[in-house]
Amino acid sequence: MPKEEMNLKRVTIKDVAKHANVSTATVSRVVNGIGTVTDDNRKKVQESIKELNYFSNTLASNLKKNSSNVVGIVIPTFTNEFFMQVIKGIEDHFRHSEYVFYIASSDDKPEKERAILKKLLESNAEAVVLSTIGGNDQFIEELRQLNMYIISVDRYIENKDPMDYICENNQESAYQLTKEFLKEKPSNEIVVLGGHEELSIGQERLLGTKQALKEEEILFHYIDGQYSEETAKQVFLTIREDFPLGCGIISLNNTMVAGLISAMYEELSEEEMSKYPIASYGEIVFQSIFSKNIPIHIRQRPYEIGKAVADLLEKKISATNSTPQTYEIKSSLEKATLK
Repeated sequence: MPKEEMNLKRVTIKDVAKHANVSTATVSRVVNGIGTVTDDNRKKVQESIKELNYFSNTLASNLKKNSSNVVGIVIPTFTNEFFMQVIKGIEDHFRHSEYVFYIASSDDKPEKERAILKKLLESNAEAVVLSTIGGNDQFIEELRQLNMYIISVDRYIENKDPMDYICENNQESAYQLTKEFLKEKPSNEIVVLGGHEELSIGQERLLGTKQALKEEEILFHYIDGQYSEETAKQVFLTIREDFPLGCGIISLNNTMVAGLISAMYEELSEEEMSKYPIASYGEIVFQSIFSKNIPIHIRQRPYEIGKAVADLLEKKISATNSTPQTYEIKSSLEKATLK
């Protein structure tokens, strides 16, 4: 859907009445479901509401008056275990509550994220937990101006007014990961596999990694892996060609590690795989099986992030004029235990 179609306009009841060629009283009766309206007028009003996008504005202004008990959770992908654990942390907290969760993935597409957020506004959602893919900062600001309460998770959103934000200590963790990896002298060549530099997580993790490499006076090769498993698989073929004698790989996202490991098992012998040790920001499924290939990693705490989100939601949904808060959940550095 084109971006311009998603803009939320401040349409008044007079605008709808003029567009439908009816009185404001008729529009009010249709919107509120009271009184008598002819079928012809009802149809004209409904068509005007849809064309002018008035419905969203009406719902947004009534969010606090008409509680829906619906909370939206919008994540970039369902394929990353990190986000599944965040969701579990939220749901476990609200297990015995009356809240209903609408969970959706943007599939890393800004236009799909916009469509989901618009649908949540029209559905009278009380709050939205959002891990954005980026590219929608202005649209998100418009939603907040229409009284939609949004908690940003994992990715900072540039906004005119501060908003609640829960994240990891990305820069510090990436710095520690790199420092410890370099102590093991993995190779004379270092490749940093990053991505999402338009988002706070990509920027912060790369900044921490660069800082550690600079302190050790080590040059490195940077490759944009797009935080994608498939991209990382293709990237490894390039790495193997460019560094046939091996190299140390610092991956700033766990999904890319899954792609690297997959490509290695397809292309290399066990002995050859040992020439490409990986420092991983985050864990992959069956992490312990690949301890020889991933000697060190950052252990994230997505479940705790979810619990923190839920706790903040509970406090903020009923609150008015509360000060926006930022919570940072600390990750930990872990070394593999070789068996």
